[in-house]
This record gives sequence, C-alpha cells and structure tokens, in this order.
Amino acid sequence: MYQSLYRKYRPQTLEEVVGQKVIIKILKNEITNNKITHAYLFTGPRGTGKTSVAKVLAKTVNCINLKGYEPCNECVNCTQINQKQSVDIVEIDAASNNGVDEIRELKSKVSLVPSIGKYKIYIIDEVHMLTIGAFNALLKTLEEPPAHIIFILATTEPHKIPETILSRCQKFEFKRIDDKSMLERLKYICEKEKINIEDDALNEIVRFSSGGMRDAISMLEQSSVYAEDKITISDINEINGTLPHDQMKELIDSIIAKDLTKIFLLLGDYDNNGKNLIKLVEEIINFIKNIIIYKNIPTYSNNNISREIYKEFIDKTDIDELFKMILEINNSLNEMKNFNNPRLVFELLMVSLIKNNDVKKLPETPITKNQPQVDQIIEIEKPIEKIQSKVKEKEIGTQPDVNNKSKESQIPNLVINKKDDELEKIKKIRVNNTFVKPSKTILNKLKIDIEKARDYILDKNYSKMASILLDAKIPAASAENIIFVYPSDSMEKTFNNNILKIEEFVSKIFNSDYKIIALNKEEWNFYRKEFKSKTTTYVYINETPKILEYLKKQTESNQNYDEIHNLFGDIIEYNN
Repeated sequence: MYQSLYRKYRPQTLEEVVGQKVIIKILKNEITNNKITHAYLFTGPRGTGKTSVAKVLAKTVNCINLKGYEPCNECVNCTQINQKQSVDIVEIDAASNNGVDEIRELKSKVSLVPSIGKYKIYIIDEVHMLTIGAFNALLKTLEEPPAHIIFILATTEPHKIPETILSRCQKFEFKRIDDKSMLERLKYICEKEKINIEDDALNEIVRFSSGGMRDAISMLEQSSVYAEDKITISDINEINGTLPHDQMKELIDSIIAKDLTKIFLLLGDYDNNGKNLIKLVEEIINFIKNIIIYKNIPTYSNNNISREIYKEFIDKTDIDELFKMILEINNSLNEMKNFNNPRLVFELLMVSLIKNNDVKKLPETPITKNQPQVDQIIEIEKPIEKIQSKVKEKEIGTQPDVNNKSKESQIPNLVINKKDDELEKIKKIRVNNTFVKPSKTILNKLKIDIEKARDYILDKNYSKMASILLDAKIPAASAENIIFVYPSDSMEKTFNNNILKIEEFVSKIFNSDYKIIALNKEEWNFYRKEFKSKTTTYVYINETPKILEYLKKQTESNQNYDEIHNLFGDIIEYNN
C-alpha cells in the first residue's frame, strides 16, 4: 500500500528532526543523564514536529538497547512502536475524546504497569480541545503520576490550556522551521524518491509552506504527481492557485497605474482559471512588502526572491502609500477568509484601493433579490453607518408616527409584540443593537480574550460563571453588545437569569463593559437568518430603566446561583 511522503519520512530518531535544535539538545541531555520528567507540553504551529518528536521520545525512553540518546530500532520495544503495535504507547486525540468520562477512564488505567517497556506513555494530541471538566479530572493525575507514567501533551493553541495544567508540564515551544533546513530536507527526499525538480520550484515550495515541514512535503508530493516530467515553478503556482512573478508584476503595475478596467479583466481571467483569490491577496501583500524592503534597503539580499522584478517599482511608488495599501489589503483579507464570496470583497477592495476619479460612479439602486452577490454581504459596516445617520435613536415602546411620510418612517422597525414577556423583549433589543454595527475585529478579539475565564476555574468566587461562559459560543458582537449561544435551553435560561452577575464577570475578563444576552441554538438561527436576508434595517434602541429593574429582580430571585450549581457543581473541583 502506498504511503504518503510525510509519513514515510517522519523522523525515527532525534537526530533526524529538522529545525528544532534547542529542543532536541535539551531532550538528548535529559535522556543521556536519565532526567526524564513526568509531563511534557509541546506547542507550536502545525507541521513543525510536535507529534513526531513525541513518538521518537516515547520510543527512545523505552528502548532496551539504548546507545546514549539513540534508539536501536531493533529491540522488541522499538519494533512494536515502529509497527504501531505497542500497548505501552497510548495516543489520544483530544478533539474527539475530550470529555470527563474519557479522562476518568484514562485515570483508572494509569496505575497499570507497562507490559514490556520501561514507561507507559500517553500522547494527547490537540490537548486544548479538552473540556474544563476533563482538565480538572486530569489535574491531580498530571501533578502526581505513578513513576512509570509519562504524559506528552501537544497543541497548536497553548493559550487555551489552564495555567494549572501548564505549570505542571515541562514546556517546549516548537518554532517554524527555517528555510535552509527545510530546503535541505526537501532535497534529501527528492534524491531518495528520484523526483526531478527545479531549484526555483523548491524555493517556492519552501516559501508557500511558511515553516511547516508537513505542508512542504505534501506540496512536493502533489506537484510530483501533477508535473509530467520536471517540476517547474509554474507547476507549483498552478497547484496553489497563485500567480508566477511576471503575472503578479502585471497586476501590481495595474494597481499602481490605477487601471481599474484592466484589473477587473485580469481578475476575471484568474477566477476562470481557478486561482485562489485569498492566496492571491496574500501574495500582493508580500509583493508590496518586498518593494518597501528594496526601496529602503537596496543592498538586502534574499536568495528566494529575484531583485530584478522589483527594480522598476522603486522610483514610481511612495512608501507611505505602500504602507496604507498593505493595511487596507490586510483588513480585506480577514473579511475574505470569513466570507462566502471572496471575489466580491476583492473587487470592492480594488475600487477602494485605487480611488480612481476617472471611474464613473454607478447610479444607486435598491437591493433586490436579483442581486445575490450583494445579498451575501454580512459585515460591511459603512452602509450601516449611513442608515444610522439618517434616523434617530428610538426608545423602547416608541410608536411610529403613521402620518410621518419621511424616509425615517419607511425604515423597518424592531417588532416587539405585546404578548412577549420581558426577557423576550430584552433579547430582541440586545440582538438588534448588536446587529446595528457588528464588528468582526471585536468578535475575533473576544473569542481570544474569553480564554482568560480559564484562569478563574479554580476560584470559588468565579468558577461557575467561568464554566458557563466557556461553554458558550460567541457568534456576533459589537462595541457595546455580545451575543452568547448555548446548545441547550437550560444553559441559556441559567445565563439570562443571572445576567447582571455575569455582566460584571464579563467586564472583568474583557476589561470593558458590555451588554450581554444568551440565546439557544434555535433562536440564534432565526435571528441569523433574518440578518442575512437583508429584509430588516437595524436601528439602535436605547434601553429604558425598566430593563435594569427587571434584570435586578431576576438576579435577586436566583440567589446563590442554584441553577449554575446544578449544571456545573458536579464537575468543579477545588484544590485547598
């Protein structure tokens, strides 16, 4: 059976590991001096060797005929590990085995001695995917494991792991593999596999892989199948959906010349030929960066980049304008990655970037169902700002003037039925206010900052609120409002019944005051569908004192967090 190259050339010894000299030196010394610790944490970008080093370390410490730090690869232990038959090496994917029950099952087995090897080793990949309850269950075992147990945890997102876990592990940060080391490894593989490839094509693979060895080897393997004879730089660009340097130069020329017509013609060709527009934008940023570098440092040399292609841009570009271009393009790149029609965002970017005064302005027309591309825009904020400037802020319960025929009265209003209870009214208002000016930037920041709640998991004053926050998803946010979504009605109800206390905690971890609301999945899908349909214009509504009064009563009637305790009290553990 055929074996992928990245699996075939996975390192079998520490000497074969590429680009992680400091980590390998420390591990070699630990093995040589018999100072193996009980818990390791390997962090770093994908494809940099975390799992490979974990497997090599597991094999090395269990080798019967160990010579210094080199496993023999011949003894029973080495043979079983190489053939993936060892019962003493347990690999766990935390993405699919992330619950409390799985970790409790692991805890029940750690007391069992190894069958053949010296150590029983647990390799937990993507460990950041474990739930809070699972981390708590693992905590004590990780702190005081039996003498024959070694834990090796691997993750690409160490910031999602509680500090209590981090402090119990010896941490190794894997860095992106340098270009020289990667190039040498790729040449070695090409020689072994008899792959015929140009040096420029190899350099291009190294550049595209961004320090990830697995990505580089996979790209090499894919190009070897695609190319008919010798792999060229054009083959690499075809596979990745990117442009060769001469075509990229033509596009940048058109942008600098403000030739919008030519840009749109080129864009049509790229789209028809299946080019990856997101990667194309990344390449534009890289190209402009190189112009800036050569404009400021004429003597700078990079073997992977031809200087000749940038020479003509040095005299006809301005540094400040180039920096502004990079910032604007990068902002649009983030939008493109989260948008289902990247071409539309790209086209708007080009128009905005060039600001060509010779281009005739198109007449404004209302959005209709026959404009699917426009209907798909979810997070463009400028049109919303224009609508806001034309209307006044509305108080709760304000009725529209039926005699008023102005533009303001023609904008759809938030519908609050008389039969709605107070909580339902608050939900509608806070969701509405979030949708007035949603911000992807704020949303992405909140998704990172919410991990700070993990620091309070073992704090008796905040543990339950931290747990309920970490179990939520944040699908939308603005400068003032956050929407939390829960899979179950009971969790959503618990959140909203204690909303003022949770708001205080939210302001503590986000360092800013927000008005929050929780929805269940069904409610969120309804509001999301309504928002995407573009049938409603969202106008900011001020909250009346009645809302605060109602929320205070809700909190007072739910003292001692009984509902939160019922949900989370059985999995929260404290260390005295």
